[in-house]
Amino acid sequence: GQRPQETPLAVGTTDGEPTERGGRLLQGCQVLATMRTVYACVINNISRDSDFKLHLLYVLQGGLAQQQWRVSELLHRLLVYLEPKLTHVYKNVRERIGSVLTYIFMIDVALPHTRPTSSPHVAEFVTRVLERLKPLTSEPEIHNHVHEENTQETDERTQAVKLLKTVLKWLMASAGRTFTTPIQHQLQLLPVLFKIAPVEIDESYDEMKQDARTCLSLMSQGLLYPEHIPLVLAALEEMASSRSWHARFSVLTYLQITVFYNLFTLLSLPAEVLRIRKLVMQLLLDEQLEVRDMACTTLSGLLQCQFFPLDSSLQTQLQTLSQTSLPKARGELASTDMVRRHAGVLGLSACILSSPYAVPLWMPQILMDLSDHLNDPQPIEMTVKKTMSEFRRTHHDNWQEHRQCFTDDQLLVLTNLLVSPCYYA
Repeated sequence: GQRPQETPLAVGTTDGEPTERGGRLLQGCQVLATMRTVYACVINNISRDSDFKLHLLYVLQGGLAQQQWRVSELLHRLLVYLEPKLTHVYKNVRERIGSVLTYIFMIDVALPHTRPTSSPHVAEFVTRVLERLKPLTSEPEIHNHVHEENTQETDERTQAVKLLKTVLKWLMASAGRTFTTPIQHQLQLLPVLFKIAPVEIDESYDEMKQDARTCLSLMSQGLLYPEHIPLVLAALEEMASSRSWHARFSVLTYLQITVFYNLFTLLSLPAEVLRIRKLVMQLLLDEQLEVRDMACTTLSGLLQCQFFPLDSSLQTQLQTLSQTSLPKARGELASTDMVRRHAGVLGLSACILSSPYAVPLWMPQILMDLSDHLNDPQPIEMTVKKTMSEFRRTHHDNWQEHRQCFTDDQLLVLTNLLVSPCYYA
């Protein structure tokens, strides 16, 4: 009566034959073992040339993309290894590291009523990065002084610039690959990005500035949940007071895209709509001409999509600004009064440009108000001329219908302003 001795079976087998689940398990173990081998190879070849390390990182990245959440332990170890290399001397290695970071943080997704994932978290990483970027954060504008790649300079600012370039590559790569947008953590990087992005392309335009513009564009197109919107507006309001007019200009371009991509979500939050209106009006009064012009464009777009109405209070505010008295002495034309008067004219211009193919009830009077500024000093005169020219271009085709909205006196004024008397005959 002895029981027959049982022969131990292999993992995932039935009667010595592998099951489908067991086969997948064995295959997964083999893949993990291979990835650990590649990881060890990366670690042990720190001193090898950049191309060799680049290929190893590429192989490891491919494995990470396939395994995702299964290798959280390797992701933590890899992040610890890569963080000191974010300022690597070789540009191509930094770019590859930026791409690898995308897969390291891909599974950092916060879902309702769930525990945090075991993979590395963006929040902790961004906190450490900002600490290393401190040599740049105190500057009003950030310029790329590291034009010679593969240099061994070790001063704090040079290292911070190289780190920033790697972070930009990471942000761009992650924009289209991650499952969610870590809004709170990206917002911490916005002030730095606004200080880099140029207003116009000139001889100082380089890859870092191009990457910063791309990052701001991609981030502004992100889907916002209602709880994220106050955080975004708080960051924009902070940057609207920056010493750099380039940063204040970039706030408006960022705001335009954010509003249009999240229009219906924002419209459901009246308090946030009022914050945006206040922010645009604040920048319409900016001391820098380029910022005021962009605020005019932004206001026109928001009015055109009826983001907020052109009510009597807004009209009165703009008309009051446009009637600000100018100092008589020419040397004082750059004063606050000049800025306020120009802001009012720009606001009235935005109202006209917001209705390019119609003549609402309020438009004839605003056109008359603008005509009173045709002989004002520059840049007010140029603003009025451009607005009148654009009005003529957009209303020319249906002018026989549109002219019915004007009185005879108003038509006479428009005719004298725009073209010869026979133009509208």
